[in-house]
Amino acid sequence: MSNERLTLEEMEQKYPDEWLFIIDCEFSENTELLSGVVTAHSESRADIYEASGHYKGGAAIYYTGGLPKGMRFLL
Repeated sequence: MSNERLTLEEMEQKYPDEWLFIIDCEFSENTELLSGVVTAHSESRADIYEASGHYKGGAAIYYTGGLPKGMRFLL
């Protein structure tokens, strides 16, 4: 992976419908992810959880598509 900082929009364009593991994150005042460095990406959420398990420090996991099949969330 490169150390290129991408905006959230750039991540969504470059990695459509994939899970991302992002470090060196920049957040808005409302904790919205603005940019970061993608260190792993995969269509499999399990791959990203595995990659994130070896990292110590602040990071984010983000899905660039709609809700994956079978996943729901509550606001």
